[in-house]
Order: sequence, then C-alpha cells, then structure tokens
Amino acid sequence: MADTSTDAQSDFKAAMRRFTSTICLITTELDGARHGMAATAVQSVTADPPTVLVCINQSASISQPLKTSGKFAVNMLHLSHAGLVPLFSGKLKGEERFDHGNWLSLDGMPVLSDAQAAFVCQLKDVVHVGTHDVVLGEVLEARFIESIAPLLYENGQLVRSSSISGSAA
Repeated sequence: MADTSTDAQSDFKAAMRRFTSTICLITTELDGARHGMAATAVQSVTADPPTVLVCINQSASISQPLKTSGKFAVNMLHLSHAGLVPLFSGKLKGEERFDHGNWLSLDGMPVLSDAQAAFVCQLKDVVHVGTHDVVLGEVLEARFIESIAPLLYENGQLVRSSSISGSAA
C-alpha cells in the first residue's frame, strides 16, 4: 500500500508552487547579534491593531532569537534586492548576511533602508503547527518607498509583477 501522507505532502508542495508571493527578509537582533532569513509565508492579519503573521521553521537559525528578543522586522524586498535572496536562504550564515544591503536600526531591529516596505513588530503570539511556528506581530512602525516593484517568488523562481491593462478582472 502506498504511503498516502508522502503523496499528499508531495502534491501539496507542487500545488503551493502555484502561489506567487512577495519575498521578505525577516530579521531580529538579540544581544547585539543580527539574525535573518528569507520568507514568503508573510501575511497581514488585521489593521486594528496592525498585525502581521510570519511562518518560521522551528529549526531555522532565527527561530529562537526572534522568540527571545520579542521583536522582529519584516523587510519586503524590491526588485533591486534579488541578490539578497540566496544570501538569506542559506548561502551565508549569521552576521555575514548583513554585509550585503543597506541596513539601519529601527526600534532596535535591522531594517533595509530601501525596502519596498518594512514593518517593525512586537511579538504577540506564537502558534506551533507541525514543523513551523506561526508568529503574530503587532506593527510598531511601518515605512515604505514610493516605487512599487516588489520582488516575487513563483514556481521556484524570482519574478516581477505587471499590470493587466484593459482587463475587467
């Protein structure tokens, strides 16, 4: 008999590649050390109070420092940040990741100065689901640049958005 859970997981992963998501760098600082990772599982929850959620693998190097710090930043990437994705996805480790990009400290959290948008968040809750934590953060500060050109991830590739002109979508 076939292992249906493995088939379901494989089918789930293949189906999820059909989602197009904005790529974000999730960052935190604890005891003077900065931690970061690339993520696409980021979503707004509510505007009152302004809250976002981020899904983080419990084995990720940022997982424990973020929970201990109690604060984190969500840096939504602009097209110009494509080179940062592999660096924050495992090519580099720890503080080395922050040698690339123009970083500033906002409310004590590492924020890309030219991020498409950035949110500094206070940790509000963590829900454990399988291998991941669903992290809820109340937004303390939000900033953005005028140019709207988010870096997207679709079917294992970096892509850009484009307008659908003349469509009644």
